Amino acid sequence: MKIHINDKEHDLPESWNDLELNQQIGCYAILMSDSREMMETQEMLPYKRVGLVKYLLGLSDEFMTQWEKDCIAVNGEKDGTLVFLSELSEILKCTDFLLDKLEDGEYQIKLGLTKCPWPKLEHINKEKGRLKKKAFYAPADGLDNLSIYELGTTFTLFEDFIKDKNIDKAEELIATIYRPSKPPTKYNKQSAYQGDRRQPLLDHEGMVKKRIKKIHLLTSPVKQLILFWFASCRQQIIDNYPNIFESPKGEKSGNDYGWGGVLMALAEGIKDLDKVAKQPYINALTYLSWREDQRIEAEMEAKRNRRRSA
Repeated sequence: MKIHINDKEHDLPESWNDLELNQQIGCYAILMSDSREMMETQEMLPYKRVGLVKYLLGLSDEFMTQWEKDCIAVNGEKDGTLVFLSELSEILKCTDFLLDKLEDGEYQIKLGLTKCPWPKLEHINKEKGRLKKKAFYAPADGLDNLSIYELGTTFTLFEDFIKDKNIDKAEELIATIYRPSKPPTKYNKQSAYQGDRRQPLLDHEGMVKKRIKKIHLLTSPVKQLILFWFASCRQQIIDNYPNIFESPKGEKSGNDYGWGGVLMALAEGIKDLDKVAKQPYINALTYLSWREDQRIEAEMEAKRNRRRSA
């Protein structure tokens, strides 16, 4: 996206994924800052939009002041101020990619960061008097290589965090998705680590608690952006499978057995539970989505048959 201000051209990204890492951190901090003590609620969004424009385009307070003065010099005091506000309003639209407009006209931060900001986190340990780096690896962009078991575990942790705002749950979530690498054996290298470099979670859940101590040392902006990335990926998955995650309007979703129920439904009993748990979530959700489509089609066909026989 190209923006022109006073005959100067500025390049601007068009999505959260297009932003540089430092820009992602900066934009997220601006949008999530609490400005309620400084201004009325209706003034917060324009204020934050101005902050985003200044940050992304590298505009100083002096530049903004001079921009308004130039408008006034050309158009007069009254009209110049209106021209400046009009021009500024147009420029502020370049921040739309960071926001979602709600049905009531309000805006909220857009869950659009599906490219992992930190594919690898490194921690320095001191072992036997020597410094040793320990690396923890993230899942793929969009969480694409999570198993259905991992998806259920991490979704539950995230939902618990959202409900209670408990930072311990957030750190447990990060420690669950960031894991050490599998050993660099010849087979693992030739098979590209079977699509996931990380050590498995299933049967290794006890290692999560040990990693939480390391995750606790991360700075708040790092943890916040990782959680925002996870929330964005989660929303994308939910949007991709609406007939699994959303009940039809006006209908109850039935008994809620959580993710354990999902695994049981896929395994069709206990015998294949471990095998199913290791399946890529995409395979599992696609199968569940197909089954739901089949159920809906069967119900519609039954209704058509009843009408014919009436």
